[in-house]
Amino acid sequence: MKASNRWYVITGGPSTGKTSLLAELNRLGHHTIPEAARTVIDQAIARGLTVQQLRADEKSFQEEVTRLKEQTEAHHDPKTSTFFDRGMHDTLAYLRHYGFTVEQWVKELAQNSRYQKVFLLEPLPTYEQDYARTENSDFVTNVHQLLHDTYAEYDMVPVPVRAASLQERVGIILDHINREQDV
Repeated sequence: MKASNRWYVITGGPSTGKTSLLAELNRLGHHTIPEAARTVIDQAIARGLTVQQLRADEKSFQEEVTRLKEQTEAHHDPKTSTFFDRGMHDTLAYLRHYGFTVEQWVKELAQNSRYQKVFLLEPLPTYEQDYARTENSDFVTNVHQLLHDTYAEYDMVPVPVRAASLQERVGIILDHINREQDV
């Protein structure tokens, strides 16, 4: 089933350059949507919680992120060409990584979320932690494969984007989209 929107997903494990890539796409005039998890984290910090407190119940955190993704997609114009920092199916990959049961409502959201194309960023040579990242480099490797497999399971095989300079990665993505639009 092909997407009935003009939405693209940039995904990958933590510290693979998603945020920088989306910032550059935005700077170039493309519409972008920030990562839901980082939004949830920033809102919790604004309420006085720490990242550790928020993520003490990882399943609840992942479900809160999923609800924000649902709201964002429900209120976003499908005719607007948009790059999302992660898609609905990232939630499934993360829930699977942690060994949590995937609730039926999450499965239904994933079944109903479609994207024109999913771009999977290869891990960068160095892993950088920041205030919102609690994972380590081993986590990145495992989640990378889970992201690929989860999107493929829903018939959206990700396009791999090699570890390269920011400009090269942007070029790879935009060239891929432009080639598809020319067909």
